[in-house]
Amino acid sequence: MAAQLVTVAIIPVLSRLYGPAPFGEFAIFVSVTALAAVIGTLRYEMAIVLPRARSEAVAVAQMGIRILAFVSLGITAASVALAIAIAISDEMVQWIWFVLLVGPGIFLLGYNSFMGQWFTRAGEYSRISRNRVMQSVVTAAAQVAFGFVIQGSGIGLVAGLLVGQAAGATFLTLANRAGAQIFAPSGWRRQGYLRRKYWRLPTLLMPHTLVDSFRLNGVNLVIGQYSVAALGQYSQAWRLVQVPAGLIGSAISQVYFPRLAKTPRAEMLTVVRSSVLRTILLGAIPFAMIFWLSPVLFPFILGAEWAEAGKFAQALTPALYVNLVASPISTVFIVLRKEHIGLLFSLSYTLLSLGALFVFRDDLLLAVWIMSACQTLALGIYVALALWLVKPPPAARL
Repeated sequence: MAAQLVTVAIIPVLSRLYGPAPFGEFAIFVSVTALAAVIGTLRYEMAIVLPRARSEAVAVAQMGIRILAFVSLGITAASVALAIAIAISDEMVQWIWFVLLVGPGIFLLGYNSFMGQWFTRAGEYSRISRNRVMQSVVTAAAQVAFGFVIQGSGIGLVAGLLVGQAAGATFLTLANRAGAQIFAPSGWRRQGYLRRKYWRLPTLLMPHTLVDSFRLNGVNLVIGQYSVAALGQYSQAWRLVQVPAGLIGSAISQVYFPRLAKTPRAEMLTVVRSSVLRTILLGAIPFAMIFWLSPVLFPFILGAEWAEAGKFAQALTPALYVNLVASPISTVFIVLRKEHIGLLFSLSYTLLSLGALFVFRDDLLLAVWIMSACQTLALGIYVALALWLVKPPPAARL
């Protein structure tokens, strides 16, 4: 809650320091790094929670972080070459720093994901919480400071984000008592065994996550093609409406994933049903308030130029509420080794979302309303599918 409150409290300051267009540039950077980070981790961070043996979890973390470092270095090298080409062509030179920071952004995002799963496995949620508060404070302070130095550009928002992520990575590394083990060398033979054992993660879960990330970030890229300022309005709406979803959903997800991994098959339905009911009740009042009040509150709190963001927030609310319910139980498909079902659903969901946005792109607000309605219906089906999958087998019911 403290981490989310810091994010909310600083937004009125940032909205006046930067304006819609810089926020649109920031959204494009975040979208690109989020998409690439999925490939960089190959989703091996999700395997850290699964093995019973601690030594195997350490080996998985070692393997995943090395793959992430290799991918990040490769992308950094390509980014340097692209930045040189941009400088020589003298076109879009304002994007040079964005391009150069993509590689470090990918590594920091992926590394924090690995370390977060390590502490989730250990059940050290207090450390995760303290890290989120510290990271939010550092990010907010850095973005405000850069806002006074670098005006009229989203690079200050990007630099502040990376400073916060670096602080978070440092905190988690120093707090990790097994840090020496995670960074110690391990045999290639064991890594080969782990790749064979967890082949489903890069083969099925990674494409699933990539499709989900493409849906979320592809919306930003589609809107950004038409107007960076409009993207700034949309991304600000998404960011603020996500606050209650992030507060409730991520906390429940972190608790329920390791719990599901250890729950006997016959008892899973009770755990999943509990998660669904809790999130429905916890999210009902906050999302109802966002839906009715956002068109008025956004321009009042952020400034008159952000009126469009309030309308986008209202349109996004139904889909984000149902997404809040669906998010904690998405790990059902991992625990039950049904990643292929999740992948097929994600492909359909992405095509539906981006298709609605593309067809009605001439009226962006209408397009977001239709996209939100399609997502709300699809996510309701997703929740029903998860509940159906965790039904105990006939023998267990007897």
